[in-house]
Amino acid sequence: MAVLLFLAACAEPAPRAAPNGVELTPLKSYGAIESRVLLRLAGVSGIGVDHGVDCYRMIYRTRDAAGREIVASGLLALPRSVTPKRLVSFQHGTTTSRDRVPSAPDGTGVAAAIVFAGNGYALVAPDYIGLGVSQEPHPYLVADDAARAVTDMIAAARRIEGIPPDPVFLSGFSQGGHASLAAMRLLEERGEEVLGAAPVSSAYDLRNISLAAAMAGGAQSHALYLAYMARGYAVRYGQPLDSVLTPEYATLAEDLFGNPHAPDEIIAALPAEPRRMFNDAFLDAFDNDGPHWLLAVLAENDISDWHPQAPVRLYYGEADRDVVPEEALHAERAMRARGADIEAVNLGPHDHNGSMPAAAPLLLAWLNKLHAAAGQGPDQAMKFD
Repeated sequence: MAVLLFLAACAEPAPRAAPNGVELTPLKSYGAIESRVLLRLAGVSGIGVDHGVDCYRMIYRTRDAAGREIVASGLLALPRSVTPKRLVSFQHGTTTSRDRVPSAPDGTGVAAAIVFAGNGYALVAPDYIGLGVSQEPHPYLVADDAARAVTDMIAAARRIEGIPPDPVFLSGFSQGGHASLAAMRLLEERGEEVLGAAPVSSAYDLRNISLAAAMAGGAQSHALYLAYMARGYAVRYGQPLDSVLTPEYATLAEDLFGNPHAPDEIIAALPAEPRRMFNDAFLDAFDNDGPHWLLAVLAENDISDWHPQAPVRLYYGEADRDVVPEEALHAERAMRARGADIEAVNLGPHDHNGSMPAAAPLLLAWLNKLHAAAGQGPDQAMKFD
């Protein structure tokens, strides 16, 4: 196993031509055998690997909230020696470090590359604005900003030779599920077809479900999520952070997220009872449903109540305390009432981190089914001439 991992770390794909405005840097190649080993180490079972995988760091252009062009990064993964069947965009979960992102590549990027590119699909996995090469503050859980980062990477990838123009399949874990549905909504508003979306253990109704669950402090990570969100929203919407947090915790949050720290350091620095971070004015508004700018913009970033045109599957673990199952169940009810083809899929007694390995074989199987139903069955991948 050690030899296989060493060989995987040393192998590098061949350079690949990039269109204007896009840069591609070869990262690593993974053979089918190495890929199977890595999936097992990641706790993923029930998935075969048919192809070697070539990974590239992709730098592309997107825009910030003010409309200024900025650079962003992400991972591009391709199946070796075959034309990809379709493009998949996978959105990663919460990270507090600029370099623990798919384009590094980190464990999430490698696992997503193997699951999808190893089974014949082209994969993009954006780092998001404010992570990777992007130097802006990260707008954590801001739907429009995430949607632009995702859709602009999809558009840039489609200009690379060999990437199919067919409707994209979207998936993501935790924060990435919120980003996936935000991107789906933006694509469909533009009149673009989406094959389907499969978020895993994600927050959708930030104002009414996510905030209340996190404020109760049911998971060790809730204070981290809340401080990260408060800091990101304050920067994004031009509000002082101490209009939400106490002066002490506003200063601490600026240090923890402005000078990135590891998640365990952040959790150790923040209170186990998240309410202690917040000032009296915000707590009064939260407890009594009063007016507050943060509550208003959280409602604006809700992606649980609209009508997606493509089918959606919301995977969740029933033992998840970070993102409560009610997120998926509420979104299912709200979207189904609007006529959506949507289903909340119970993965069983998995916690937050355990839900993604459990979901991986199910969402890959669903992707294969949707792809085949679209008239391009899984046996039609063609070799390069």
